Amino acid sequence: MFTEAIIGKYKKLYDLPELNYEERVSGKFFEFYRRRHHFVIVSIYNLKNEILLIRDFNKVIGWELPGGYVNNGESIEEAINRITVDEGGLEIDELSPVAVIKNIFKYKNNKIVHSGIAFMALSRGHTKPTPKNIQSRFTSSTPQKVAYQNATILSLVRKRLARIKNRPPFGEIDSVKGKRFFLFYLLHKYVIKRIGNLSSRKIKTKLFDLIEGRPKTILDVSCGEDPVINELYEKYKPDICVGNDISWKTITFIQNRNPAIFFTNHNVLNLSYKIRFDLVVFKNTLHHIERKHHHELMKNLLGLAKQLIIIDVDDPRKSTFRSKAWNKYYVYLLGDQGNSFLSFELFNKILGAKELIYKKLKTGIINTIKGKYFYASIENQ
Repeated sequence: MFTEAIIGKYKKLYDLPELNYEERVSGKFFEFYRRRHHFVIVSIYNLKNEILLIRDFNKVIGWELPGGYVNNGESIEEAINRITVDEGGLEIDELSPVAVIKNIFKYKNNKIVHSGIAFMALSRGHTKPTPKNIQSRFTSSTPQKVAYQNATILSLVRKRLARIKNRPPFGEIDSVKGKRFFLFYLLHKYVIKRIGNLSSRKIKTKLFDLIEGRPKTILDVSCGEDPVINELYEKYKPDICVGNDISWKTITFIQNRNPAIFFTNHNVLNLSYKIRFDLVVFKNTLHHIERKHHHELMKNLLGLAKQLIIIDVDDPRKSTFRSKAWNKYYVYLLGDQGNSFLSFELFNKILGAKELIYKKLKTGIINTIKGKYFYASIENQ
């Protein structure tokens, strides 16, 4: 459910600017918009950093960004996916909020406030055919006539695009799409995963043992389909609990997603949160990040965390036959893309880099049926 409280949390989480617009409208317009109050706007950009604009020539308001109202019972991500498919025929790869929007409509002595969030999202697709009265195009320029606050949103998005250094890992995203993946995923979920549950429980137990105090703000940087994000929320009842993953598709596999948890869709190399979390969890993902980014990533994660917990598999290529077999299963059947494995010794060397400053460090090894996992609990200054 999209509420003012959720908008407030988005604003705090990302330190979003608020864009206000006020207009006197007709009675018919006022009555129509009285029924719906929350919306999303999506600035869709392509690999050339061109932004999609739409023009309905039956309207006089000019060019628009895709957008629409959030239906009752619909989550923000569901509304965004519906709107991007309906208006552009597009799927998106990465989503990030840009601004809070407040539209105030007045009629006589009455007024209504429509609140929403403007997002930016990357798409690699092509727009669908449109009716004769509608034109859509990707462009790097801003038309002279743009509806409402869309020109300001465009300006904010272009500034953000200029700062993005790393594209999302498309191989990771595409590996969870398609019929082949889904069939093997069912086999994994109902058969193989049960065999590995002993390993997962052991890792989860260590994770919870490492947590200090009662964190009020929690981020799981790459939650995947792991329901541990739900368990973190249930145990600590934090004010803000965020589960992030590069793939919306993977997030939909989480069982019994708690509506109090925010689910976001960022590349771990482009995290745009503006608060410092009491607890940041980064598990089973380090080997998916190219070695050249490891130091930068560690520094960025430490900047987000009062306590940072990292858990990852020890290099299976230098481990037991069983560990190698599990790795081959994930790679060849489930399409796992990660191959930047670290040994425990190399991991400790990275943590010892001069540019990484922290107060307390605890590291160790977890021996499981799948092989060795290393961990680190880092308490920040």
